[in-house]
Amino acid sequence: MSAALPVEAAPATHDFLAGGGQMGARMRAHDWSSSPLGDPGTWPQSLRTLVRLMLNAKQAMFIAWGPQLAFLYNDDYAPIFGAKHPHSLGRPFAEVWADIWDQIGPLVDRTLSGEAIWHEDMLIPMERNGYRENAYFTFSYTAVHDDNGATAGLFCAVMETTAKVFAERRVATERERLRELFHQAPGFMAMLIGPEHRFEMVNASYDKLVGRRELLGKPMLEALPELAGQGFKEILDTVYFTGEAFVGSGLPVMLQRKPDAQPERRFVNFVYQPIRDADGQIFGIFAEGSDITDTKRAEEALRASEARLKAVLENAPVGIIITEAPTGRVAMGNPHAEHIFRHPILPTPDFDAYAQWRLHFPDGTPVPPRDYPVARALLTGEATGNEEYLYRRGDGTMAWMRLAAAPVRNASGGTVAAVVAIVDIDQEKKAEEHQRLLINELNHRVKNTLATVQSISTQTLRNAGTVAEAHAALEERLFALSRAHDVLTRENWESADLREIAEEAMAPYRHAREERLHMDGPIVRLSPRMALAIAMALQELATNAVKYGALSNNKGEVTVRWSVTGSDEPRLHLVWTETGGPPVSAPSRRGFGTRLIERSLAHDLNGQAQIGFTPAGVICTVDAPLDTGQGTGS
Repeated sequence: MSAALPVEAAPATHDFLAGGGQMGARMRAHDWSSSPLGDPGTWPQSLRTLVRLMLNAKQAMFIAWGPQLAFLYNDDYAPIFGAKHPHSLGRPFAEVWADIWDQIGPLVDRTLSGEAIWHEDMLIPMERNGYRENAYFTFSYTAVHDDNGATAGLFCAVMETTAKVFAERRVATERERLRELFHQAPGFMAMLIGPEHRFEMVNASYDKLVGRRELLGKPMLEALPELAGQGFKEILDTVYFTGEAFVGSGLPVMLQRKPDAQPERRFVNFVYQPIRDADGQIFGIFAEGSDITDTKRAEEALRASEARLKAVLENAPVGIIITEAPTGRVAMGNPHAEHIFRHPILPTPDFDAYAQWRLHFPDGTPVPPRDYPVARALLTGEATGNEEYLYRRGDGTMAWMRLAAAPVRNASGGTVAAVVAIVDIDQEKKAEEHQRLLINELNHRVKNTLATVQSISTQTLRNAGTVAEAHAALEERLFALSRAHDVLTRENWESADLREIAEEAMAPYRHAREERLHMDGPIVRLSPRMALAIAMALQELATNAVKYGALSNNKGEVTVRWSVTGSDEPRLHLVWTETGGPPVSAPSRRGFGTRLIERSLAHDLNGQAQIGFTPAGVICTVDAPLDTGQGTGS
């Protein structure tokens, strides 16, 4: 950049320096005493004329004059000088451009020898701003003469073209890049010129599509005669004369891709785009598209594969859900999955939406979305094992399910999806639990039964008068226990009906022709523990009634009534009442039967049992919490 210089009045003898912008002012104010040119007043007329011309020109110019080629230049040349301006004014040419003298010195010598020099876009690496840079110039060197006609120096008109050269290079590079893109494009491309649609340019993909024939310079139907009658010439004509582009999708075309072969059917997507000149006139058509034959065949194979997959999924005996990578979106699920879940396949766009599926760990804790088996298969690319979870189904119930997930990989091994198989194991888990309960119940009951048999045996033998009496009593009590076990066995040891327990306990004392035993009460289900306790109590009461009470004559009767009270915590209330028998009095000592009833019922039922000996007959009252659970007792 040129620096501003205060303009001072020039001596009148220097009128050829008048005007000339900043450089004219500098030359008027310059101290020429140290310059080889000396004072401007002594300059020859030929130099003055050249200087006046140079200073008032609107193009970069310089003059190199005298034996040392002292350097004079105008305002438009100053930017070329860069940091060398303005102190280079009047200095020798070889000194001010010392950094490029090896390159331009020979040109200067040729010019001074009488040869005019002209160069276009010449590269001249130079240091004009403190660093070396590539610069380009278009310039001419012309020898100039003094007043006597002798060669006194040279005159240069110059234009820096660095920006132009770089711009042209960028354009050329871009044009070459576009040409390469055109030829290497995966889709086919062709340039058709004129109304006859003559091939001007085609790329490698177009060559491959039509079978690598000689196309350039030929009209379309001459180059590709098999296209006649297929409608493509007519489409090109319409585009050319109307200026409206045409888009074809999945169109079939018959092409003779080998000289001796029959035409082959291909499928293409393509666009015919009209090309206009600067005046807006159509002069050609650009064709661009892709051969989708392999995609078309793949689509047909995919549709067949999808149909087979759909048939498999719809008929699979397990639930199946497929998710997509990388988002985790649920792509599909089969009907059996909906049956297991008891709700439709939920719209699930990503992993974060998995929580709506309500999967729980066995302890009831919700499973975090990215810990779902199918999410782990997608994120890690590894299959999971068979894992058991609880799931809250669409109807609100919790059910056990077994899940196993695996990634789906593409040909290169990348995970593109994941599939999870779901098996409803709720009944299986309940069966396992039931089996476990039965085993526990069996172990418990065997121990209790052995203890009961041991107690019955010990007490019976201790209180019997004779061996025969002991044998009979022991047999009756063991049969009563056995009949109660029969009822529970028929019910899989889950529970037993109170009426059936009572009927079995009283069966040995019932006669078809007599209506002396009466039962009345609602349907009540008893746990195994309660059933056994009540069965043994009723057997003892019946035995005593036969020996001493209402069943010891032919008129007495026994009534067993029961009811249930309370809804939140139900209780069983059972009453044994004897009437019509011999007068009753309290025994002098309480036998094993009485103790069995009062103590065993109170203990086993966690309730109260009381036997009253009224003159009218024995009354036994039982009050206990109603345990209807189908598990083991304590």
